[in-house]
Amino acid sequence: TPPAPREHLGAEMPEPDLIATPDDSRFSEEHHAAAAELLELAPEAPRRLSGLLAEARRRDPELPYLVALIAVHAASPPVGTAYRQGEQRLLFAVDDGTELDDPEFGGADLIVGTALLDAAGMAAERSEAPARAARGTKEHDL
Repeated sequence: TPPAPREHLGAEMPEPDLIATPDDSRFSEEHHAAAAELLELAPEAPRRLSGLLAEARRRDPELPYLVALIAVHAASPPVGTAYRQGEQRLLFAVDDGTELDDPEFGGADLIVGTALLDAAGMAAERSEAPARAARGTKEHDL
């Protein structure tokens, strides 16, 4: 039998009036570009946050704040998101117990580095997972 017609679900919603929010970012595009350049670390050469902050301070007095913010976020990197998006590099930060010696910041002198991700391997893993599931094979069975 054909499906029964649905009742009207309510009044049609009006289009909202959207207002552009002002750009109140503390950091300019130049700051972001400089921070990205500074944090473009070779995978085999991680650096201490204290050294990154000192170098950032030499470039621009506002830059250390952005570098510190990015480094703190890198202490809990979005590995799953990077995996799903096929990223090739991931910034990470690790606390090894060393105290930060900096005139403006306190806390841990994080080790900041770049991890290389195997994008091709991750893509193959994603495409193999449904096949394993269809066969009833589990990861630990392989």
